[in-house]
Amino acid sequence: MQENSILIDFKFSKEKLDTFIQGIMDEHLDQTINTEGFEIHLKKSSGTNVRINARIKSVFADVPLAFVFVKKAGLFSIEGEGSILANMEIQCDIDQNFGLTTKTILHGYQWKDAPKIHLGDMSLPIETISNCIIEYMKQSMLEKLDKRLAETSDIKNIINQQIKQFAHNYPIYKKPDLFFNGSLLQIQSGLFREDECDIHLDLWMEFNCKISDQPLQFDVNSDPTFYWADKREIKSSQKIDVELSYNGIAKMIMQELNGREIGGKKFELESVNIRNTSGIEIKAAMIEPIKGILTITGQPYLDKASQKIHFDNADIDMDASNLIYKISSPIIEKIMMNQLNNILPFDPSPYLKQYVGNIPEIQLFSNKISLVPSFSKLYIDQLSFSGQNMVCCVVLDDAEVDVVM
Repeated sequence: MQENSILIDFKFSKEKLDTFIQGIMDEHLDQTINTEGFEIHLKKSSGTNVRINARIKSVFADVPLAFVFVKKAGLFSIEGEGSILANMEIQCDIDQNFGLTTKTILHGYQWKDAPKIHLGDMSLPIETISNCIIEYMKQSMLEKLDKRLAETSDIKNIINQQIKQFAHNYPIYKKPDLFFNGSLLQIQSGLFREDECDIHLDLWMEFNCKISDQPLQFDVNSDPTFYWADKREIKSSQKIDVELSYNGIAKMIMQELNGREIGGKKFELESVNIRNTSGIEIKAAMIEPIKGILTITGQPYLDKASQKIHFDNADIDMDASNLIYKISSPIIEKIMMNQLNNILPFDPSPYLKQYVGNIPEIQLFSNKISLVPSFSKLYIDQLSFSGQNMVCCVVLDDAEVDVVM
């Protein structure tokens, strides 16, 4: 995957994960547990957040849980309160088909606030109360936590929805019209790591990308696979095929030249046609400054070292429509040759960066998560001319997607 992969630094906010876990736990508070004549009423612990840590494939959470207890026995009623930190581990795994499974394990607890008696005389060991709460959590809370995580993480469906929306003939540019298409092949993942505020998961996406000036006719059938990576990748780069039809390039030439003044002459083109024979031939039906057919021929090629396109054996011919115009033909030929020499060798990188820069951000979960693509360097790896298209392969070094939550 090193030759064609995008690195995603996926960050889970500990604060938001705390809120998520605490929210699920809160749904099961205001419950009463009965043991040996005691009623134990669970409630939210005030002033303490869930403590979150992560390593390998597990998230560890110390969940605060407060309680009050009462034993009604006439004049000898007993009342008190306390709180514990329940030590939980959420073991996570993703299979090859992106099926997420979690198993939440309760390892034990520490007293946050040992039971305090406000009324009566405590005759029941405090461990009986804590053990009763722990057993209730095992039977009633943990299974529901795993179920909730499964319900909110249909990973493959999320991926396919985003690909249909953002990687299937997605318009990324106007004048010329350009479309982005992509196909996700696989994702590899590292293991959990953390800093003070976030849990990190490095993901490497193998993605086929294409930018074209014509919509592609195909059915979206995305079936990516998932693997856990044995070791961390050193570098990531993404290849993008850019395919421009000769009709599309002809429209770009007309948009560039029509109404423009070159060498003191205003140019107006009626049509442009391009074909590839022994070289590239561009024929422009000109209206202004004279009426006729302007033909430009040459052999384009990419100098990979300079990243510029050269146009060898360039020749320009002006075939005017009448004798008066023929007299001016050499002037037009000279103007156009000077203009061609001024722009050659041609540097396409500013245009390609502009096109690639419009590859969309992806929004997930009602815009709560944004995936923002970035890269450090862009260069052309290959350039070729077929019978109908110009095709180049663009490489993005250090291709990454930042996850903004």
